[in-house]
Amino acid sequence: MANPDVLIIGGGVIGLTVARELTRRKHTVLVLTRDAPGAGASATAAGMLETYYPAPQPPALASLSAHSRSLYPAWARELHAETGYDIELNESGTLALAKNPEELAELSTQAAALPGSHLLTREADWLRLEPYLAPGLAGALELPDDHHVNPRRLCKALLLSLERLGVRVMRGITVTNYLVNGQRVEGVQTDAGAFRARWTVNAAGAWAGALASLALKLPVRPVKGQLLVMEAATIPARVLLSGRTYLVPRPRDGHILIGATVEEVGYDVRPTAEAIHDLLAEGFTLYPPLKDARFLEARVGLRPGTPDGLPILGPTPWDGLLLATGHFRKGILLAPATAALLGSIITGAELPLSLAPYSIDRFDHARVP
Repeated sequence: MANPDVLIIGGGVIGLTVARELTRRKHTVLVLTRDAPGAGASATAAGMLETYYPAPQPPALASLSAHSRSLYPAWARELHAETGYDIELNESGTLALAKNPEELAELSTQAAALPGSHLLTREADWLRLEPYLAPGLAGALELPDDHHVNPRRLCKALLLSLERLGVRVMRGITVTNYLVNGQRVEGVQTDAGAFRARWTVNAAGAWAGALASLALKLPVRPVKGQLLVMEAATIPARVLLSGRTYLVPRPRDGHILIGATVEEVGYDVRPTAEAIHDLLAEGFTLYPPLKDARFLEARVGLRPGTPDGLPILGPTPWDGLLLATGHFRKGILLAPATAALLGSIITGAELPLSLAPYSIDRFDHARVP
């Protein structure tokens, strides 16, 4: 097989989206993935497309999020037209809930900072939107512009799209090293041999920093998240939020997702009884119909976190090596914008946004000694 134009390390939603974008821009692409495509954090994600909540967001994250969300409706239509697969873009909005006066005061502060949001202080108002909410809540904040998708269906649609575009996705491949010639990366070494390309894109998520053959040190760490899947006769019409807990409806399946923990425990992917207990308890407090729901599964994913909460995107000190990692909890939301940025870099097109806030150069210790 001839060398592709681009090698992509990682078969999560970021890697698959970048592969599709580059192929549509007439580049040949090879995706290398250790696990099943769309597994890991992409399969565990709830798929919320939150842009500004909770405020304040870092300006660079807010602008990237807003740009990416603006791409979603057309992106969803394109994927459906290409594959016949619906990614379940749900535009019913989100409802943030306050359980006490202190939380209501915080929602009031959020309302002042978030254009388009609506603070609800009468129980009749939030019960009109979600009639099965627990009684006695202190208030709610309606966020009509915060939507959600089904990440598993999204990854399936991306894979179908890549198949029809003729993109090769090699499964069960572990990348062990970069192939380096002076200040240029010419591909990767794997447990299945060497692969070469003009461009190499590291989209390996929480494992992006595991390649140690360069002086480049990626400050990307795994952040564990646990999420529960319930089957319920009654599900909310929109996402429900309270603190760090969220309930996400899956109307097609009759499921409710309850998430998610944020744990700094390295590469541990075991579900824990404590997390399951705490998520269920909070879910019951917000949405009583969950007490009659059937427990289906606990999912665990490792999100790629960075010190400042921003993704790491774009060029490196090595010619031929690009980065697309560090999306933390916003990988699903930021996938279209990430692909557009990487596609513009490789094709030499005008960038839709400045790359400066997301550059590896913002971390001094990541530079070449």
